[in-house]
Amino acid sequence: MLSGAHGEGTRFAMRLIVRVAEQFDAERLIDIRSAHVASAYLQGPANLDFAKRLADANTRVAVPTSLTACSLNLGDERSENDAAARQLIDLYVGMGCNPVMTCAPYHVVAEPAFGEHIAWCESSAVVYANSVLGARSNRYVEFVDMCAAVTGRVPDVGLHRTEHRAATLLYDVAGIPESWLEDEWFYHLLGIFIGRDAGNGLPAITGLPDDCRTEQLRALGAAAASSGAVSMVHAVGITPEAPTLEAAFHGMPPRREVHVNRQTITGAANRLGRERDAELSAVCVGAPHFSFEGFEALIELLSGRRVDAAVRFYAATSAAVVGRLESAGMLNTLMSGGVEFVVGRCTYYRPAMPGTRGHVMTNSGKWAYYAPSGLGCSVTFASLRECVESACAGRIKLLEEI
Repeated sequence: MLSGAHGEGTRFAMRLIVRVAEQFDAERLIDIRSAHVASAYLQGPANLDFAKRLADANTRVAVPTSLTACSLNLGDERSENDAAARQLIDLYVGMGCNPVMTCAPYHVVAEPAFGEHIAWCESSAVVYANSVLGARSNRYVEFVDMCAAVTGRVPDVGLHRTEHRAATLLYDVAGIPESWLEDEWFYHLLGIFIGRDAGNGLPAITGLPDDCRTEQLRALGAAAASSGAVSMVHAVGITPEAPTLEAAFHGMPPRREVHVNRQTITGAANRLGRERDAELSAVCVGAPHFSFEGFEALIELLSGRRVDAAVRFYAATSAAVVGRLESAGMLNTLMSGGVEFVVGRCTYYRPAMPGTRGHVMTNSGKWAYYAPSGLGCSVTFASLRECVESACAGRIKLLEEI
């Protein structure tokens, strides 16, 4: 590849992969089975320049490659219809990428197998792949992720190596009320706390219920990856590489143990925001992108009601999930209830959706962590139930005792 035998685009990509490998003192490169790339999100001219350089050399990806969320709301042809952004997507599709346009590719494409090496971008997707699926990926950044897709190679460093997947920090949630462990909001807040506390450590958690749901683990990982550098979490007795505490730590003792209690979680909630008296302008759910199961819960909570006319209720998701909702006869029900679909992008990114510069409620720890600096809004973090009740009432209604 470095010789140019596979084309100029592949040579360019391999040169970058080798430079990254050298910076991390990697002894070798390894094969990957898939990639999930961020380069189709238009942030500036560099995105187009990079894609054109590859496309002009007739470059093709070497492994199945999906595209993460883009800068367009694909569900609304009237809004943000930016020709450059669509050109960027088309360039990557022309190189063989699958335009799923979601930060949750595991809802759309085949999940990577346990132990499979991949090159995924998007922090919440990476922590899900490593933790819940047991696949192996570092947190790849744009341009490097696409170079990995083109070459099918990555440096053998970080979480690709077994010894770097051992837990180093222990978080015990035995002091948390059992009722809190049943609801998703707790997992968002636990993740926000762990991300801030863990630094460059790899967390293991004990005390979570054996029947902990995938959606709850996804919320925990996404929040931890937002507030910190976490790319993998072991839930002891639940996630595949942590059947026991000893297995999670590879037989070594924790560097540090943290006992998580009510005050820990309350503090995390207060830092994100639990404002009660602000004028509610919007509700945003779907960070990471809302799953089909999330929409099932949303329909049940709406229960035939409609969002107040003064409030915008945005649900960010993928076109594939929208298609499932339509097939199941749920899409019109949600839209009739006042839910506005944002397809293929995330609502905490600019340009801001109408209403998201005011005071916003969200059930996502990730959204609450990023949006104030990204959009300039103020936030109330809440459970999905609280978000729905507030949206229908047209004012903030906090029901949970956090």
